[in-house]
Amino acid sequence: MTTTTTDENPSLLRRLAHRWPTLAALPLIAASLYNIDDVRGLAFLLVLSPLGYLVPAAYNRPGITWPAVLIGSVAIAPFKILDLNPSYALLVASAVFVAIGVARRAPGFGVQVVAAVLFAVAAVIAIEAGSLTLGGAFVALGLLAHAAWDLYHHRHNRVVPRSYAEWCGVVDLVLGVVAIVLIF
Repeated sequence: MTTTTTDENPSLLRRLAHRWPTLAALPLIAASLYNIDDVRGLAFLLVLSPLGYLVPAAYNRPGITWPAVLIGSVAIAPFKILDLNPSYALLVASAVFVAIGVARRAPGFGVQVVAAVLFAVAAVIAIEAGSLTLGGAFVALGLLAHAAWDLYHHRHNRVVPRSYAEWCGVVDLVLGVVAIVLIF
């Protein structure tokens, strides 16, 4: 007598539940694109996304990623509501977590710092660029580069939970492609 399990042919609901990070990315993507007239307004993601890696890396605790993302999202909400770019406030938060990670001598933390600095530089160039096209290109390329960063961390299961790497990767990839479409 042979029995089949539901794992051999998972239901649509089961497959969707397994991809919850991708589904959870959709509201952020929609909110980020709502009423967007300048893709440089997405530059804050080039600071926020790496901050999602800096915080758990500073403490060497991947489990604090989602609480940190929730706190960060709540913290930037007033900036977004007031139509202000939260990038510079996020840079200050990043500096605080860099100091914490250095003080704690977190293993492997240096790579996260270098990446956060590079993404932050791209964000500042994008914000300060006089040209919509040039600034938008920095945003788009930065988001696509961070999507690759997310993919690496997802595949190697490092620094952050895979669920965060998937969620962040979907946000970065979709918004990076949309940014390219909008600037050209």
